[in-house]
Amino acid sequence: MIGPEQTAAYRRDGFLHLPDFFAADEVHAIRLQAAEVFRTQFRRFGIPAPEATDEPAFTDSMQRLFQSQLPVFVNCGKQAQHLIALHRLSLEPRILETLGQLGLGRPVISTRPVLFFNSRRLATKDVYWRVFPHQDWRSMQGSLDSVVVWLPLMDITPEIGPLEIVPGSHRDGLVTDTVVEGFGQVPTSYLANKTFQSVPCRIGDALFFSSFLVHQSGTNVTDGIRWSCHFRYNNLDDPSFIERGYVHPYLYKPSDELLTPDYPVNLKLTDIFPASTTNAS
Repeated sequence: MIGPEQTAAYRRDGFLHLPDFFAADEVHAIRLQAAEVFRTQFRRFGIPAPEATDEPAFTDSMQRLFQSQLPVFVNCGKQAQHLIALHRLSLEPRILETLGQLGLGRPVISTRPVLFFNSRRLATKDVYWRVFPHQDWRSMQGSLDSVVVWLPLMDITPEIGPLEIVPGSHRDGLVTDTVVEGFGQVPTSYLANKTFQSVPCRIGDALFFSSFLVHQSGTNVTDGIRWSCHFRYNNLDDPSFIERGYVHPYLYKPSDELLTPDYPVNLKLTDIFPASTTNAS
């Protein structure tokens, strides 16, 4: 539950940092489940599979998988986006209640939850471990009061790279028409007289912010991984969203090709679906 002062601060600044919004264990469980996806493939390729809580050793194994089996590493990352616990958290009543208090009368998910594991040691491009100044609305294109909820899955210290924001920038509306790597990149001309504010967070905290808020990744100067996730929401009651016919810019479709050639064309599935030993009545 947030009060009138917090609601007013959100409208003024474009963000609201809520400490201890979740219990730390509740959020940490998602990170552990995501790590387990990678650990399964570590074992397959003979890479040490330390617990995720052993951060230096786990990070080293992540790098070994990244360097030796990049397609498998990427697929592990994709599977981590579909963890049931991650999606369940995006529907948590505490989040939905707060969205309502921020003015979203009928919140709806804009796009699927995203889990991030950012490190310069695990990136083929800069944008995969630190993102330039951008606005999320440019990719969402939803309601004008749309909200992003960013959750750290670990303590985000200055060294690990907290989110950096420009307070009040949401009131300038859309300041970019350029999309780079899926992000609405903010031009340097807009940033000339702007000051970024770093927002260190602890595991369990939640950061609610307007999709128009200009923000960027902080720089992770460690060799470790910065774990976080975010959820995006539109408001079905927003008059402008209604008038624009509830536009939806995201495209989801499967590959037309078999990703594993000839599989499972000639494979018998008797181990998965054994024949019944009882007679049908």
